[in-house]
Amino acid sequence: MAFDIDGGRVHRRLADVAVTSQWRTAFRVGDRRVLGVADGVFTMSDDFMSVPGYQHRFDDATGRANLPVGSFVVEGEQTVLVDAGIGPFAIEGLVGGNLLDELAAVGVRPADVDVVAVSHLHLDHDGWIATRDAGVTFPNATVHIGRGDYERFVIGDPGDEFRVARHKKEALVALFDAGRVELVDDVTEIVPGVVAMPTPGHTPGHLAFAIRDRAERLLILGDSMYCPAQLTDMDLTAMHDVDPVLARRSRELLARELESHETRTEAIGCHFPGLRAARILRGEAVTP
Repeated sequence: MAFDIDGGRVHRRLADVAVTSQWRTAFRVGDRRVLGVADGVFTMSDDFMSVPGYQHRFDDATGRANLPVGSFVVEGEQTVLVDAGIGPFAIEGLVGGNLLDELAAVGVRPADVDVVAVSHLHLDHDGWIATRDAGVTFPNATVHIGRGDYERFVIGDPGDEFRVARHKKEALVALFDAGRVELVDDVTEIVPGVVAMPTPGHTPGHLAFAIRDRAERLLILGDSMYCPAQLTDMDLTAMHDVDPVLARRSRELLARELESHETRTEAIGCHFPGLRAARILRGEAVTP
């Protein structure tokens, strides 16, 4: 099965539709709705977490730890898309390609997206920002990115496997020149009720996002945490944290936000099993 990106090149779907569609989720935050969709699949390897064999806690019927590559639609006067998946692309452990179809399934077209909020510039979070010919997938959107990530991955060259693909760099530079990239340095309300929170460590400019309405909040964690257990176990780490010490501090900050805030707060990471949110109750991370 194939799909077309804004009249441009046709790309075939890579990820299994039956797998990604099962991860569609909906969250209520006060009177707002946040929709979780998956572009594809992240298969956690044996050495990915700091505890050997930890991935087996997430094994599915195939015997592999297949987890979602999640994005989130925040509904409101402006439509916000948090993270942009992998795109129609696959490497070992990552396969994507379904985000546009998943968005269509929940009634969102690329032209409907007003803001793309990027937690960080790794390939499973920025994949649909640009097409392979450096065009843009979301023609009306402004892109919000942590300044540290833009400077490291777009202006600079990290010189490792996390470098941003050329077509995405070109598209981001063109968007920046057109005034459609906002660089985030500090806690910033990017649209009413959606707050970007610097959470560096996984990458220099990593962001989490707080969605709030009335007496409720949902924290979208990006990759500051890969699984709910990290909400309370600060020694459980992931291999791709650029600065593990800073990443731990960010996790501690987020955990305090969950525990101490007066409003009802849940948290969801882009790879949390089933795209299900978690809370901290009496010092333990719990999921519905």
